[in-house]
Amino acid sequence: MSFFESLNDKFFNPFCCRNRAIYFDGISLLIEKSKEIPVLYETDARNTLILYLQNCTYSLETENIGEEIGNGRTPQENASAILRYFRACGWITPQEIGRSGDNIASVSAYCRKLIDAVHKIFDRDANGAITNHIFSMYEILGSAFGRDSARAIRPYQSILSPLIEHECDLKNELLILKDSIREIMRAVMRMADANSFGQYLIKDELLSRFFNDYFFIKKSGLIPSYISEIDRMLRKLRRSELYDRMIQEYIRVSNVGEAQAREKVERQFGELDSFINLEYDREMNYIDRKINTYYNLYSTRMMMVLSGNTNLEHQLNRLLLFLKDMDGEDRREAIDRLSQAHRLQSIGYVGRKSFERRRKRNPNLKNAGLLADDLTQEEKQRLTDELLAETPDRYSMDNVERHFASLLAGREKITVEECGAHTRDDATMIAASIIYSGTVGFPYEVEFGEGMVETEAARISRVTIKRKDRTE
Repeated sequence: MSFFESLNDKFFNPFCCRNRAIYFDGISLLIEKSKEIPVLYETDARNTLILYLQNCTYSLETENIGEEIGNGRTPQENASAILRYFRACGWITPQEIGRSGDNIASVSAYCRKLIDAVHKIFDRDANGAITNHIFSMYEILGSAFGRDSARAIRPYQSILSPLIEHECDLKNELLILKDSIREIMRAVMRMADANSFGQYLIKDELLSRFFNDYFFIKKSGLIPSYISEIDRMLRKLRRSELYDRMIQEYIRVSNVGEAQAREKVERQFGELDSFINLEYDREMNYIDRKINTYYNLYSTRMMMVLSGNTNLEHQLNRLLLFLKDMDGEDRREAIDRLSQAHRLQSIGYVGRKSFERRRKRNPNLKNAGLLADDLTQEEKQRLTDELLAETPDRYSMDNVERHFASLLAGREKITVEECGAHTRDDATMIAASIIYSGTVGFPYEVEFGEGMVETEAARISRVTIKRKDRTE
């Protein structure tokens, strides 16, 4: 049966007339009023509408609706006419006398659902809608496997059906994100000055809602793990005994055969699996590409607006090519002229640290000494060995011996002048040879001469390094 057959013929008329904004606001107020009191009587409904009409900013246009309303009538008369119109359209239930003797003015169930749906579509805050659907799917599946779960009693209506609803809503939210990018890009293309860009970034609520939800999904790190866990629990649910119970429940609820019920449940699981594993990633990748396109478009459009719709990069490239083909003298003259056309200014400022007064130390504080820990001899030796192992001596006896072995190269002795002390390391090696000269195991000895030798690295005594006699 078509749903139009269960509705009043005039049910949608209030949305199609000249005073539709007033009717929509009026029925919304009556719905909110009915939530505050047990029974909504005509007196309460009329008083609510009178108060609204007295503060109404709309212009009431006279129209023939069976009961005329207009600016020429009092708020009391208009409120009564609106109530009668609502009842004629099926927005308010037929007349019924309540216990107080006044007529009941309850809003019909279909009207409540219609107005609530309109508010959800146009007035709700879309921020976080995508993540809320993902969290809800995760919680439904998590509770399905809990001990004594109430959802397991009716698995089709309490588990699979809500999952499908959240999956459909999640698809719609992703489509809204995609449409939001298109609206943002169209808005950027319409901007003609820098002030428009500033106002767009500061005041545009669509931009704020879009990027807040998007960046939470991309950067929180939670959503990929939740998606993976939802996929795992869906596979587990498909292999559990709840799957067969879903089929049996659908047979009872829809009064269909087992083959048709199994096909229906299987198709819904396939839809969930396809969305979680394929469609979600595909949609998010598409949004990522559009985001990059948006950034590129925004930067390009900003550059064009700030440069007076002139492509400065292209003009600069033409200038450089023109200078390249010019003669040397003409090029210098052109560069001088260009340098005179531009002026660079260096602007600095004094920071707070420059004039901040140094805080005086409190003289009344007691000096806190460092605690001295006694180390055992073994611990000291271990720390010393570790230090020497981590920082080997660059001028050890072995290193000095190898250094002079390479300098002598078969010779018996070498003077300071021949050593070529060009760097500090060379001078330090000569000093180390003097230190190790009388040490057992060092194959060289040092003989001192008269005077000093000026080298590039230092002023060194005139010495000669020679090999020790092997017979010693």
